[in-house]
Amino acid sequence: MNLSVNHDQLPAMWSYYQSQRPDGTHVQRYINEKSAKLLKVLGEELPEGGRWVIHSHGAWAQVKGTSEELFERVVLVLPRPEQHSAKLFTPWAEKRLRYLGRYFERTNSGRIVRILPQKQVVIGVLMRRKGHDLQDPKSPLPQPRQVPDFLKVFCREVSMYISWMNDPELSYVQALKLNVIPQHPADPILKLSLDVLPTVVGHRGKMIPLSPVTLLRGVVGELAEQLDLRSEEEALAEGGALSRLWALKRHRRARQEALACVRELDALAARVDLMQPDFAQLSAWVFEMTAGKPTPLIPLRLIVALLCVALALYMAAQSLLPS
Repeated sequence: MNLSVNHDQLPAMWSYYQSQRPDGTHVQRYINEKSAKLLKVLGEELPEGGRWVIHSHGAWAQVKGTSEELFERVVLVLPRPEQHSAKLFTPWAEKRLRYLGRYFERTNSGRIVRILPQKQVVIGVLMRRKGHDLQDPKSPLPQPRQVPDFLKVFCREVSMYISWMNDPELSYVQALKLNVIPQHPADPILKLSLDVLPTVVGHRGKMIPLSPVTLLRGVVGELAEQLDLRSEEEALAEGGALSRLWALKRHRRARQEALACVRELDALAARVDLMQPDFAQLSAWVFEMTAGKPTPLIPLRLIVALLCVALALYMAAQSLLPS
């Protein structure tokens, strides 16, 4: 897994970005004075209760869209600080938006559908997948058998973000989102992705570096906890005696599969805590992971014992029959 950064792909972009330390006051001023006119020109509209989120280098707001069940439409603005040259700022901001769009497209998370570079501001319109909070009780979760592939894809996402956005400490990652990608109504793809908007619009307040290992360790622990809780709380189907019996059997089987996966996740988390690996080593462990082997509902020894008892009873009954 390659975590190296190709600086040839980022000419002057990050050096310019890191050399400027705006506090966001120019962004707040631009939003106060011109955001209403900007949205009118774009033909966009804030939903009821919608607002702009102000960062150090820009701002974003979710606007009304046409596919609000699966996607959200976001307007991004990067105003130019008055003391900075448009000759440097405009191409920098435009490239940041284009790199963000390429990252979204490569991760199947969204797409920049419009970029408007101007002297005073660079504007982008983003369509991105709606995400769920992994800790939300209503959030979907992968099936236990899907967890290894789910984590492998997330490892690739983190690696791609580091190499593509040149943020090895994940300083601009403020949240995780669980995306539902429809493939088949009965079996959609679940994918955990990084909230990457702050890599373009800047930080809010103090930046807190986050180790990729710490992030992945937290995801592993949260998955184990959620799978354990949900498999235990799963309600049984209503119906007659036979349907309840069948539902009970299904529930117990699902519980055993969940517990097997939880044991694998707990073992991985303990290994991380003990060995303190780097991200490459942890990713290698994830790629070796299985969903675990569920314990049988009826232990094999009990089945053998019952067969022996049945055989003994049969032989005893045969001996009592008249010859």
